[in-house]
Amino acid sequence: MLRICTSPVLVSALMLAASAFGVEAIKKDAKFTTVAQRFQTDFGLSLKLAQVDDGLFAKNHVVSALKPEHLDHALQILTWMEAELRRYPTGFVKKHSPKNLVLANTCISKTAKGQALTYSPTFIAEKATDSILVTVPGTMTPTIEILGRGYLHQVLFANILANVKEADSPISLAHWKTLESDDSKLETEPAKRLLKSSNRREGLYKTLWDAWEFNELTNVAKTDPKTKQRMDLMKGWMTSLDPQFDEAFWTALAVVPEDQRVVCLNDLTDTHSNARIKADPEIQSDISKLEKQWGFKVLWEPGSAAPPMPVKVRLEYSYFTDKKLTEFKVFMRMCRKQLEIYPGQITSRLHVKNLYMLDTFNFRGFGVAGQGMSWLPQVSFAYGLRSFDPAVVKSMDFLRRTIHHEVLHLMDRAFSKEGGPIYGSYWDSLNQEGFHYKIGSPGALNSPSQLRFYKDNTKWQGFAEPYGMNIATDDRATLYGRMMTAHLADEGRGDQPFLEKLKTDKILKAKTDRLIEFFQLLKRDLTIPAGSPLYSRLGGVFGPAK
Repeated sequence: MLRICTSPVLVSALMLAASAFGVEAIKKDAKFTTVAQRFQTDFGLSLKLAQVDDGLFAKNHVVSALKPEHLDHALQILTWMEAELRRYPTGFVKKHSPKNLVLANTCISKTAKGQALTYSPTFIAEKATDSILVTVPGTMTPTIEILGRGYLHQVLFANILANVKEADSPISLAHWKTLESDDSKLETEPAKRLLKSSNRREGLYKTLWDAWEFNELTNVAKTDPKTKQRMDLMKGWMTSLDPQFDEAFWTALAVVPEDQRVVCLNDLTDTHSNARIKADPEIQSDISKLEKQWGFKVLWEPGSAAPPMPVKVRLEYSYFTDKKLTEFKVFMRMCRKQLEIYPGQITSRLHVKNLYMLDTFNFRGFGVAGQGMSWLPQVSFAYGLRSFDPAVVKSMDFLRRTIHHEVLHLMDRAFSKEGGPIYGSYWDSLNQEGFHYKIGSPGALNSPSQLRFYKDNTKWQGFAEPYGMNIATDDRATLYGRMMTAHLADEGRGDQPFLEKLKTDKILKAKTDRLIEFFQLLKRDLTIPAGSPLYSRLGGVFGPAK
């Protein structure tokens, strides 16, 4: 009988040998050596690999060495780390960062409580060894990069601050604490989180390197003097360290870098994630019918192009997989039924290039249900169904309205002309005297959040939904969405709150009449036949459903 020795000493020795062998294999890999040379030359950073028995870090940490099979993950992290470090002025990183960048699979502080692993990748400043310890996870996700970039800047800031005498610093902790802002009056959790983070020195510094949050905090600073003081102090302090941190530098920093701007949340290595959707004849039939009628391309498969966004907007998106086959199928059928009523005389003139069918659709920091991208040379529109639940009536009603809401945005841009019934002052004059939309109104830069604005303006009549108070185009689109689904809502029982409001709100009724006038002129000008399903639906708003 073969006997296997399981002596702890022997097991430990074997683990150390395996660790050392793996580390040596990585060191000899040409891809690793090329990156290591670049980090040394450009940033003065020596790229090293931690080992299980590494005496350099064993005093404070329990380390597990990087495995050869995770080298590609390490190279991914090093790629975006390099991109972040290149955002600093020339020579700054060499002068102010630690001298060693040490990679490990895990690196757990011996003082940590419990056995749970820390978030990975983790960046740990080791002042005693003049190092930054970087953990490389065994599984990579898009979130790792988003969070990791911020942690990198935070640990660099800690190192810079450690080299400055606290008493001599204009951002000394004692002074900084006198400038904390009160976040209790803010309404949204994202805004509270951002302000609370900026109350800490490292939190504000990290924010400066996230272009979207930098812009958000700049807006907060317009009405919060203490936030402005903190931002000015931090910028001034960085400029004192290196004059290359000038106004042009800060302006450029407020633009989202291309490599961070668009983040796909799909696992593109899973090539079979959409096999059942692709093979479903009903889904594919609905897609084919829409594409034929509208002349656009329905983009829905993981790996399809991202919806185009303005350069200062960060986009996170994902396409559908089989995990949401039911939701996708129900929405595609609903979308086809709603969009097929539009006559070719209208669809052919909208020149829509793509319809993006998205699961997650986040930009400007918020989840989005729909977006009409009319600013493009060839317009497109998108739907985001992350929260769509076909078993919930209100969810079905909301997305049905959203379908038409986005179409109206495209039609508004294409067909509403000066002198027309819904153009400019012809529409705005329908509102009660004294009302101003949130966007474009006097003092708009200092106006409260959308939710606060809606609460402060409940007295005004004439709006199908509070969201319509945002801007005139949304006023029209929210009203149109209600009109087009008025008799379909609530499982065919009808959108009674809206229909009842039409009877009592004279301004809302006037806006409805103005929209119908717009469509009647369109019908005349484009020679749309009398039996058009679109016009039957519009005519049914004030009478029986047709």
